Amino acid sequence: MVFRAVAPIRPVHGIVPGPFGITKAYCSLDSIRTDDPGPPMFKDLRAGTKFLILCGVSLALTSVATYALLVEKQIAISFVHSELVGSKYLAMLRPIYRAVLETQFEANSRSGQPARSAQAVASLSGADKTTGNLQIRNAVQALAASLRELEGANAESVSNEAYLSALKNLREIAARIGDDSKLILDPVLDTYHVQNVVVTRLPTALEQIGQAQLLTKAQTAAGDSVDRKGRLIALETLLRTSTDAIKNDLRVAQRGNPDAVLQETVEPAAADFATNTNVFLDALRAFVQSDAGAARPAASTYAAAVNGALDTWETTQKRLDQLLMQRIDSLRRQRLLSLLLIGGLGLLGLLVALLTYRDMIVPIKRLAELAKTIRATKNYGLRFDYESRDEIGRLGGAFNEMLGELAVSREREIMSQAEIARVSRLATMGAMVASIAHEIRQPLAAVVANSHAGTRWLEKEQPNLGEARAALKSIGEDGHRANEVITSISAMFKKNANRRVPVDINELVNDVLNLSRGELRSRKIALSTNLAAGLPAISADPVQLREVLLNLIMNGAEAMSATAENLRALTIASRLEADEVTITVEDSGAGIDTKDSEQIFEAFFTTKPTGMGMGLAICRSIVAAHNGRLWASPGTSCGTVFYVVLPLDAGETRTVALRNTGRYVS
Repeated sequence: MVFRAVAPIRPVHGIVPGPFGITKAYCSLDSIRTDDPGPPMFKDLRAGTKFLILCGVSLALTSVATYALLVEKQIAISFVHSELVGSKYLAMLRPIYRAVLETQFEANSRSGQPARSAQAVASLSGADKTTGNLQIRNAVQALAASLRELEGANAESVSNEAYLSALKNLREIAARIGDDSKLILDPVLDTYHVQNVVVTRLPTALEQIGQAQLLTKAQTAAGDSVDRKGRLIALETLLRTSTDAIKNDLRVAQRGNPDAVLQETVEPAAADFATNTNVFLDALRAFVQSDAGAARPAASTYAAAVNGALDTWETTQKRLDQLLMQRIDSLRRQRLLSLLLIGGLGLLGLLVALLTYRDMIVPIKRLAELAKTIRATKNYGLRFDYESRDEIGRLGGAFNEMLGELAVSREREIMSQAEIARVSRLATMGAMVASIAHEIRQPLAAVVANSHAGTRWLEKEQPNLGEARAALKSIGEDGHRANEVITSISAMFKKNANRRVPVDINELVNDVLNLSRGELRSRKIALSTNLAAGLPAISADPVQLREVLLNLIMNGAEAMSATAENLRALTIASRLEADEVTITVEDSGAGIDTKDSEQIFEAFFTTKPTGMGMGLAICRSIVAAHNGRLWASPGTSCGTVFYVVLPLDAGETRTVALRNTGRYVS
């Protein structure tokens, strides 16, 4: 199992100093996010839900496979049942065959079973409605018409056309029953050849025997002798071919019957049929090839051939029914065994699923609940109680080790809270001292400079009282400005400080330039302004904004100390953009590195050898307190441009909008 660490898991408690205070940074279990926000997917589901989905899919697949198996077996059983129905109706043809063929017997040789023949015809007539798949009604009606014509006739008076038509109808009905009941489509080797004997071979052989018997009738024309001999040769060839085909089918069918039952039951009857048929053909040949005055062959040979064929048919059909019933029993046994096997495998799968749920899903759910509890209570003393040598057991052990380390870290955190608070207070005091020192440095420097100037004016041989008076006045103003700076900085550390008044940005810029004009002149810096007229007043603290602009101007002046005197230029501009006022301070100094464009606004970061790193941090804090923005970017050709963007209040924004649409009246 591979674990991928998203972030180092170690409680770190550090202090990040801000411009005027302390920001604490912590890393604990709460900060470790294990979820990946995004659209719901399968991987986002709970382990128990995934397990249920897996079990459901497996159950569905098993059910579909079981249903397909049952349907397949039921189709095979229905197929065999249809064959049995066809065999049943084929058996009804035998008494009809006997009745038709016996019309060529002598009167005293007939079996006298017209009732069975009529009953068989009636049953065949209703086969279409009874079975639903046999379509033999028209053929049975034609057979019934031929049988009515043959009723009561003897061997001499029977109509050859009606006799031959009846035999033909019987053969066609047998073939139609074989087609409709799917007997001729039997897919099994043994039953296929056996049904071929029952459906095709024996009906054809009986028809050929019946046609051959007609050759024994008296000649009615001079050329009948030659025609009779030709018909005899053809019928003898066809009949011998039929008997050979029956033997061949039975021999092939025997390959699929290793129990030798077919050989013991059907082949003796088939052999007797072939023998009787040969005797009949020999007697018929002798009669046809003799002179016209020869006596007719004995009716017993014909009767023996007919009876042999019918007996062979009955014996073969009984064996066919047995084979079909055996196949049905075999299919039912296979279906039962398949169901038992599937049921056994299903129970085994259910047992495995229950064991998997107990040994995998339940521990995972317990581990997830424990993690949730620890996240809510921060009680790192809890443990995952699960003993196993599998992956979940090893994961639980690692989780317990991590909890132990977190518990130790938590104890250390509690013990160091007092020290952290003390350091925080010291850092806050340091930040305040640094801020005050930075902000009052400029007014104090101005006080010292003016005091020196006033002293020089008074020490002259003729003291210049006017200039001394002006220096003393400047000293008072600088002292007042230092007091305002201290008051403003103190207000920044207080909650809900609100000393904001409407401020004219252009007037504020000019005030700052008046304060710094002497410094810029001493540094030989060319000053240019581009202040937009008619700027709306904004709600702000003028002292704080004055300190921001003065800090940016002095930073720009100091940035050009290494620039040639003729290239030193400072440009201050103001403009109105939508509902904001933008002030830019651009110098022509060396500029700042791109990677430092944001870092210069962090506390205690400076690029000047004697800088404290607090000026720009304080400036950004002041602008942010006015809901504005402060940033820096490289100048057009050189130097740096600082942008101060301050928002207008709601009333001024509406006034600007009306002025832009031309509907404002002052």
